[in-house]
Amino acid sequence: MKQFIFLVISCLMIFNSCSNTLEKRVPQKIILSDSDWFFAEKDSLNFLPANVPGSVHMDLLQNQLIEEPYYRNNENELQWIGERDWVYKTSFNVTQELLKHDAVELCFEGLDTYAEVYLNEKHILSADNYFRQWQVNAKEYLVPGENTLQIIFQSSVQVNKDKRRADSVPLFDDYAYSRKPAFHFGWDWGPVFITAGVWRPVYLKAWSDAMITDAHIIQKSVNKNLAELNASISVEASEPLEAILIVEVEEAGIKEQLDVSLTTGLNKLACEFKIENPELWWSHGLGEANLYEVKTSLVSKSDLLDSKETKVGIRDIKLVQNPDELGSSFHFELNGVPVFAKGANYIPQESFQSKVDSADYRRVIQHAIDANMNMIRVWGGGFYEEDYFYDLCDQHGILVWQDFMFACSMYPGETEYLENVKQEAIDNVKRLRNHASLALWCGNNENYIGWRDWRWPGKFPKEDSAKVWNDYLALFEELLPEVIEEYDKGKDYWPSSPKYGWGYPVNSDGDSHLWAVWHAQDPFEVFLEKENIPRFMSEYGFQSLPEMKTIEAFTLPEDRSIDSDVMKNHQKHRIGYPVIDTYLKRDYQWPKDFESCIYISQVLQAKGIKMGIEAHRRAMPFCMGTLYWQLNDCWPVASWSSVDYYNRWKALHYKVRDAYAPVLVSPLEEQENINIYLVSDEQQEQQGQLLTTIFDFQGNVVWESNQDVTVPANTSQKVASFKTNDMLKGHQRNELVCMTKVIVDDQIIANNTLYLESPKDLNLKKAKLSYQIEKLGEDALQITLTTAYLAKDICLSFPELEGFFTDNYFDLIPGETKQIQFRSQALRNTNTPTTINIKSLVDSY
Repeated sequence: MKQFIFLVISCLMIFNSCSNTLEKRVPQKIILSDSDWFFAEKDSLNFLPANVPGSVHMDLLQNQLIEEPYYRNNENELQWIGERDWVYKTSFNVTQELLKHDAVELCFEGLDTYAEVYLNEKHILSADNYFRQWQVNAKEYLVPGENTLQIIFQSSVQVNKDKRRADSVPLFDDYAYSRKPAFHFGWDWGPVFITAGVWRPVYLKAWSDAMITDAHIIQKSVNKNLAELNASISVEASEPLEAILIVEVEEAGIKEQLDVSLTTGLNKLACEFKIENPELWWSHGLGEANLYEVKTSLVSKSDLLDSKETKVGIRDIKLVQNPDELGSSFHFELNGVPVFAKGANYIPQESFQSKVDSADYRRVIQHAIDANMNMIRVWGGGFYEEDYFYDLCDQHGILVWQDFMFACSMYPGETEYLENVKQEAIDNVKRLRNHASLALWCGNNENYIGWRDWRWPGKFPKEDSAKVWNDYLALFEELLPEVIEEYDKGKDYWPSSPKYGWGYPVNSDGDSHLWAVWHAQDPFEVFLEKENIPRFMSEYGFQSLPEMKTIEAFTLPEDRSIDSDVMKNHQKHRIGYPVIDTYLKRDYQWPKDFESCIYISQVLQAKGIKMGIEAHRRAMPFCMGTLYWQLNDCWPVASWSSVDYYNRWKALHYKVRDAYAPVLVSPLEEQENINIYLVSDEQQEQQGQLLTTIFDFQGNVVWESNQDVTVPANTSQKVASFKTNDMLKGHQRNELVCMTKVIVDDQIIANNTLYLESPKDLNLKKAKLSYQIEKLGEDALQITLTTAYLAKDICLSFPELEGFFTDNYFDLIPGETKQIQFRSQALRNTNTPTTINIKSLVDSY
């Protein structure tokens, strides 16, 4: 018995010894963001509580020193914040045990932007880049017990002005001098809020012996039978050390072990492994977004020194640019399959990033998924998004076109600036390169086209314009592609979006931004012209107002007119409302009141962008991508978004969902014919029926055709053509609608409508709509609608309930029954409503 007790005690002593060793040897992270932080204007002693991560604007708001920034015209009253210098400080405790580690690093994942950092009153860091991560070996500055950390943020406004004044060739935008999100300085959809603060987490990282600093999982060769991979592992060692590198992929039964001899400093290790018959990663609509977890561990003398888990989607993705008789192709190929990119441009979700949480990210990605998207472009005037954003894109099969953070300007070319950008690029390329969703690195947004087509060279004396252009080449044609080549070799790089075309005709190589609609105020019909359809449309759009509930959130009743100062301030395009008016008068009758104006603006936006999307998809495979501007908003505003700041779908998002469906039937009147196109993203062709019917507005069938049809695989095809006059049978064009349906296995897989006249010329009458409302479970209603006369662009709403309609802004003809669900958690605590607001086009004038 004594021997047994002795054995137990001995085992416990050994276990405790190993535990203590593990505790010392495994890197430790002390989150300083959780400490008590305080802030004040520089040279003020009035320190107040602050949040980290956060921003000075939100801290001022929390301390009730400013009003809600997005409300009414408050933006104008808050510009002083960006012109001041601010101080943030905290104190934290460090144990003697922590200081026994070989290294203790102070890590900032994001500082906004010009920051001087003091640890225990000693200057340890000068930061000047919002987009970079900063690490300082802080062990020599730390003491056991209480430590103080202070950060002084200089005004970005003032620093940029000083840099511009000192520049031998001053650039035309102050914001170009700072490595800070361009949209902070205002955009034609966003406010001016010049933020400052610790915008991402700050922490201490303590380690001994060795630490894994990076794990890059390189996919050397991928096909459905075999994936050959290489785990390229970076290890920092404090002293020479014998260790074992272990690479595991549990789902694939992979465990590779490698003896390594580490030297002091940075070590580059490599471990090759293979996965047979891999579950490939596919984009949304093509298959499952399968992910493997690659676990990398570093062990020495049976002790775990460090480990890292990396999610990897095994796929082969490339940008294909093959010469042809019309120029050269521009499309993405995933695992050997050409992908038609369907998506939108994405901007930051807030002017103040600390307001965005994981639920916000899940919502915005869900908006993309629900609208049948497979690609998002992260625009170059924002920031490199949070890891969680890309994790969600990985999980849901959303490809990412990633701009570097340069937009609509020319940038400095001095050595110091370029070195700063180089480190920024390295930080973010290394951080994001393992993501399966990352499809493309793009140098900038519209800088090249600005120089080529927008007369930017004329902003400089002739001798200076050459320098500015050479600076452009040094940054976008040399530095950034060199970083990609070294740190993400094999990933495609595109120097500028668009490389070809801003107006029209567009070029038949590369991507285009078509802004002849909106900026040039050309009619939507230019989308249909063959010479205006590019290989890849990476930007185009049209504005609308957000719905009334959103407007009510930032206005008082007296503000609710287009001409009010508040509504003008929440319209950042210099002639935004007049442009909307121009298009409205072309296609619609003038709205009778403010609410009708809101409604018509959304219907108008949806009409135009739907027209563009269908034109691009019909042109497949010549055109292989359409990304409209823009998916979301950063504050409540009139803008190009399809989902407003409060996550309310505009009419556009409903239309996008239909236009991006896996199978699209698209009727189009061309010359004297109505042609029917079928477009499919499916990988297998299908057999079905095409039903084409001409109805009058009373629901009578004027003409119909039902024919067998082959739904093509992964392409577009004209499947039917009818003489328009034969279909009309003498009826008036403005009293008819053409409805098309594709039926496969008794299921409608696609449907669409075509009107033969502009909406303002349609002979619409007040529709006699009938409805029934039934409760479905705790938090849903079913609404059943019928009509005695055609109702166009029906908009449903419950004024007192916040929720989501599964369909809205749709047309309904007599003889059809429409069932829609309304989902709202508020229904759990309220009686079933008996009335619903129903607006159709004829009710707006």
